[in-house]
Amino acid sequence: MTLADFAAKQGESQASAEKRFGATGIVTCGTTHSTAQLTIRADVITTAAHAFYDRRGRLRANPGDCVFTILEGAKVQAIKIRTGSLRVGSVDPYAEPGVKDWAVARLSQPVQGATPYQIAPLSTPGSIFLVANRHEGWVHDGMKAIEACAIRQAARRIANAPRELAIDCSTGQGASGSALMLPGAPGSMIGIYVGWRSSHPQAAGPYAPNHLNYGLAIEGAFRTAIEATVAPEPQIAHTSIAAASLSRLD
Repeated sequence: MTLADFAAKQGESQASAEKRFGATGIVTCGTTHSTAQLTIRADVITTAAHAFYDRRGRLRANPGDCVFTILEGAKVQAIKIRTGSLRVGSVDPYAEPGVKDWAVARLSQPVQGATPYQIAPLSTPGSIFLVANRHEGWVHDGMKAIEACAIRQAARRIANAPRELAIDCSTGQGASGSALMLPGAPGSMIGIYVGWRSSHPQAAGPYAPNHLNYGLAIEGAFRTAIEATVAPEPQIAHTSIAAASLSRLD
């Protein structure tokens, strides 16, 4: 549903809902658009690795040319990814298990006005919101879409990797990387959506073990990468040498 529909259903103002989910935006890399969101800091985003890497394991574009676009109030902000900041679970995400399909990157400058999502403890099974900024083919494509749904199962597929989360949320192409949020406390993010698995992909149907969408939890190597990206950057020391009246970098 749209943000306005969600707000009306929840009995809150649209302005409140826009602020609550204001960290969600779009990352554009080459010709590919995916959902991404500010996470912990106003200059750090999380999304799926396949937002940056194609089916052959090639970069869709130089990461420094990829752009995060977000609407804050009536202002559109488009900010490039900082070169060299990209961390991913896999550089060939289509060929590896979905629990490696995560990415974290630093922006070249902070987004102004938006409140980043914070990481919350995962409890399964449980109710969640999927918050996307892309649903290709959806009548409101390019606007935020919010789906009230649930985690049905969490499974550890690989040691030190995030758990895979089987979810009954409906999605569309371009929703990859969307935040999985807990109801209640604003900004409580527990994972991201990355893909689907189905024995009948051409036909819609209810959630089933052979027909489902899935995401991954913010834990293991994914959480470690987020913590490393949001950590303060080391400062380069400048040493003054009075006798020579100069300073230099060692």
